[in-house]
Amino acid sequence: MLGKEVIARELTVVDLEIAEPSQLFDIMGQKFIDLGYVTPEYIPSIKEREAKYPTALPTEPYPVAIPHTEAGVILTPFIAPVRFTNLVPWGNMGDPDEKLDVKIAFMLGFNEPNAHIELLQILIYNFQKQDWVDRLLGAQTADEFYEACMEMEWTHD
Repeated sequence: MLGKEVIARELTVVDLEIAEPSQLFDIMGQKFIDLGYVTPEYIPSIKEREAKYPTALPTEPYPVAIPHTEAGVILTPFIAPVRFTNLVPWGNMGDPDEKLDVKIAFMLGFNEPNAHIELLQILIYNFQKQDWVDRLLGAQTADEFYEACMEMEWTHD
């Protein structure tokens, strides 16, 4: 299992303004390509996967999205934490027809099949902790946001 070292500071973004998830995939996907984290097939791959299997979770107190795609398009493992300026309607993982208002997405890139499963459990565990999520939402800069991300407990129930 990979650890917190895969949370990439250079991929940490705050106050990104988008209207829908596909814009996130275009913007961040190009960044991932430019920095050598993924192959050029990443953007169509994540868009296709998200259309079939949406990744927003109805975690309390705030819904979050954890988009990820097939391992074959990932060159270097990463977690890219992104906070939006506005709420973004995102398909619910448990009920794809329902939209959840998401303010934070943790984009996952793993080049081993099923490597994301334990990480999803860790993220879900942490996203249920209001004090931690409040620190993510209250961060004033990308550095503060990244530092808050690094404070997550690397454990799950």
